[in-house]
Amino acid sequence: MSIWERKALNFINQTSRWDKDKHISSFLAFSISLVKNLTGADIALQLEFEDEDTAKVKCASPVHLNDIVLNPEPIKKLLYAHGFKTIYWRELPVPKENVFKEVLQALSSAIIIPVNTTPNNSLLVLGWSEPPSFEPDFVECIETIRLRLKEILLQSQQQLYFQRVAIRFAAILHTIPHALVFINNDGFSGWVNQEGATLLGLSGPGEQLPAVLSDAMMQLRNKALNTEEIYKKAVHLFSSPENALTNWTWQLENSTLSVSCLPVTTQQISGRLWIFETLDQ
Repeated sequence: MSIWERKALNFINQTSRWDKDKHISSFLAFSISLVKNLTGADIALQLEFEDEDTAKVKCASPVHLNDIVLNPEPIKKLLYAHGFKTIYWRELPVPKENVFKEVLQALSSAIIIPVNTTPNNSLLVLGWSEPPSFEPDFVECIETIRLRLKEILLQSQQQLYFQRVAIRFAAILHTIPHALVFINNDGFSGWVNQEGATLLGLSGPGEQLPAVLSDAMMQLRNKALNTEEIYKKAVHLFSSPENALTNWTWQLENSTLSVSCLPVTTQQISGRLWIFETLDQ
C-alpha cells in the first residue's frame, strides 16, 4: 500500500469515527483540517456559493481567510469548463486568470475540488507554496477524499434539515391543547407532549420509554370510574394493530376525558397515537 493510499484510508477512518462520536455541526470543519494535514497543504478552505452574487470562504485554515467574499460567476464558469471535476493547478494561473487570487496568494500550486455536482453548493480549495507530486497515487487519494467530502456535506445537510424539522414539529405539538402520547411498536421509543406529560404525571415532555408511558397511562386508567367499560373497549382495540378508537370516554373523579387511539404506520415507524381531550374543566 502506497503512502497516499494510507492517507486516503486514514481520512475515511477518522471521518467515520467522528461521524459516530462528535456533533455534525463541526464535522466539515474537522474534515477540511484533516485534508490539509494529510496533504501537507499550506491552506485549505471551503467556498460556499450563498447566492448568485456571493461565494464566501468558510472553515479556512489559516482562519484569517474566513468570510472573504469572492465573485461566484467566474468560478462557476471555471467549474463548468472542467465538467465539475477536480482541477489540478500544478502552477497557478497568472493573476488575471486566477479566480481565486484573493485566497491563493504567495502559493505555487492548488487543487480545486467540487464536492457537489451543482454549481450552487460548495467546493474545497487546497494550496501549496511548494507543489506536491501530482503522481497517480496522489490524484487517486484526492479523488477518494472528494467522494468522502461529498458524503459528509450531504449527511450534514440532511441531518441539519431533519433537526430543523424535528424542532419545528415538536414546538407545534407541544402547543396543542390536547395531551398527545405516541408509543412505537419497536418497544424502545415513545414521545409525549407537554399536556400529556402533565396529565400522566411525568417529569417532562419529549422522548420517553414505551414502558414508562404505558405504565403512566395504566395508572391513569385505573383511576377512572368506568374502568370496566374502558377495559371492554381496550380488548377490541388491541385485538388488531389496525383498530382505532375515537370519542372513548374515561370518567375521572374531577374530569372527563375523551380519548382517541389511532394507528400510525409509515415506512419508518409503526405505533399508536393517543389523544386525550378534557371535556369539562
